[in-house]
Amino acid sequence: MEAKWLSNNFDYEKIILSGDLGGTNANLALVGKSEGKYTIIVEYIYKSNNINDIIEPINEVLQLSKDKSSNLIPDLCCISAAGPVDNNYCQLTNCDWNVDGEKIQSAIGIKTLVINDFLAIGYGIPTLDVNNPDQITKIPTSDGSYPVPQGVIKAVVGAGTGLGVGYLNAVSGIYRANSSEGGHSGYESFDEETRKLKEYITNKIGKSPGTELFVSGQGIVNIYYYLKEKENIEITGILKEIDEAPDEGKPAIISKHARENEICMNIMKLFVKMYARFASNLSLIFLPFAGMYLAGGIVTKNEWLFLEDNLFIKNFEKNYNPNIRPLLKKIPVYIIKDYSISLFGAANAAVTLME
Repeated sequence: MEAKWLSNNFDYEKIILSGDLGGTNANLALVGKSEGKYTIIVEYIYKSNNINDIIEPINEVLQLSKDKSSNLIPDLCCISAAGPVDNNYCQLTNCDWNVDGEKIQSAIGIKTLVINDFLAIGYGIPTLDVNNPDQITKIPTSDGSYPVPQGVIKAVVGAGTGLGVGYLNAVSGIYRANSSEGGHSGYESFDEETRKLKEYITNKIGKSPGTELFVSGQGIVNIYYYLKEKENIEITGILKEIDEAPDEGKPAIISKHARENEICMNIMKLFVKMYARFASNLSLIFLPFAGMYLAGGIVTKNEWLFLEDNLFIKNFEKNYNPNIRPLLKKIPVYIIKDYSISLFGAANAAVTLME
């Protein structure tokens, strides 16, 4: 376990025990709230494969924090977890242990809520400052302008291992996040290259594919196999390393070498174009004039690809109907850079949903 003390201030209106549990790391933090702002006081990082039951690390976190200061006793607990949540219970997608909110609450005596990790990202969005470049990168429109946020609807799409989609709306000034399964909606090709790719995936899986198989880490891998099997690219040099790597490791190698390898660059450019078109389609459904947010490690680690030559925004603004294109230019598009968003989001969800 690694502990990171990030604040020496222990005096807050409310303290929340916040969790972000995934297949690699299980992060637990104490988050303080004062005057509407959230601050991570301390973050504890565990390796998920070293955990059999999350209650043990939670108890350790509570004891270590209490030893530091008697003020660090949480009022609420919210754990975000990578997996489907039902009835305050989550079976983690990439772990063989579960998260049971009722058992946690009984064990620690603190009101506990379990939410999906992407819903936590949604609740994290209202805690971010779009004018803080450490938290957000604003994507300019194709004419170089930055749309002014309007209204109360925000949307978020995040390509990682899978593809998450959600939206937020404000009632009486308080944002509530809403989850969806939009990442599994049907994929629509938009040019000859994406038509061929869709045909390849359709034949491979024997059914009409969802967008997640194109706009995600899986999507990057699928593009690679398409080029290898249908376009007969020569597997030498870095491509040989990619070919020999496990599928879950391929996206990181491909993106890492995009600057110097033409095939890697082409894979990532196609991925960004498909990401942009999907975000554009979602924008026409939600009309998020308060902001379309791009989440997840792929966009954060490859921000330059999204921005270079306006690749993302040029494809985002495309539409068959010329009357719709100006509307798309009115939607602010933001890249989320703050990796702590799920911890902030879990804390915000606790306050919003449990009080």
